[in-house]
Amino acid sequence: MNSSKMVWLYPTPKILIAVSLFLSTGLMQLNAQILIKGKILYAKDARPAAFASVKLINHPGGSVSDELGNFRLVLKSIKQTDTLLISSVGYENLKIPAQNAILKSEFILMQSAQILESVTVKSFSQEETVGDKSEIVGYYRSWNTGNKGGEIGRTFLMTHKEYQVAKIRFKIYNTCDTCIVRLHIREVIDGHPGKELVRDSISKVIRKSTDDDKPYEIDLNKYNIILKNQKLFVGFEVVGNSKADHNSCSLSFVGSEPGSYFYKPTREDYWGYIEDYAIFMKLFLKYDD
Repeated sequence: MNSSKMVWLYPTPKILIAVSLFLSTGLMQLNAQILIKGKILYAKDARPAAFASVKLINHPGGSVSDELGNFRLVLKSIKQTDTLLISSVGYENLKIPAQNAILKSEFILMQSAQILESVTVKSFSQEETVGDKSEIVGYYRSWNTGNKGGEIGRTFLMTHKEYQVAKIRFKIYNTCDTCIVRLHIREVIDGHPGKELVRDSISKVIRKSTDDDKPYEIDLNKYNIILKNQKLFVGFEVVGNSKADHNSCSLSFVGSEPGSYFYKPTREDYWGYIEDYAIFMKLFLKYDD
């Protein structure tokens, strides 16, 4: 009768090294991330491009530069055909192959050729406020907090031949720690929002709300926005948000009076129109006529 013997096989050092390298390489591939980062500047005066939008074309999500023009875009992977898009209102879009962008540290935006006209500074003697009269909260319009290029806003009918938009007051209820909104002022064509009328990228950081009735203001005097348009669209785009605990958060635009507003959830969408409650907004104008 043959007696069987139990044989223990011990891995050799070479096998251990090979397995170790295999496992570590696999973990590196699973955890690998690609980082594109740098500083965005305006070519005209080398100012930081604050709150510029940064994303890969045809990819979801994206990032936004901070007040000093710095940005970080973390990606799971990139292809040779991927293109980085950096955009800011009033400036030409900057498109760079993503693989080249990884090697860069500065990104320069050129002013749009459509708005390179000379700036005339005028002094107006009279002031007027247009928009909502009631400050009472009556409506909440929830809005996406991602950097999708969508907008929401309303139109105004102007009664002056020429005027300066000096300040805008609006209301937002925000549960994120911070949220960045970008202002858009557009012409109105065939009743719908048209091209941009402002050459600068104008944004405001909205802190976490403690009061749903708190108004926010953007002082526009330094931008010297002088217009002659009879109809004007004023809207907002959410370009970024943050929350320390990484839990979900929300943002709502507040309305106080019956009316209407235009919206589009993403940059590629068509404008929608709803007649219900208008988005609370007041424009502070200066004029002479």
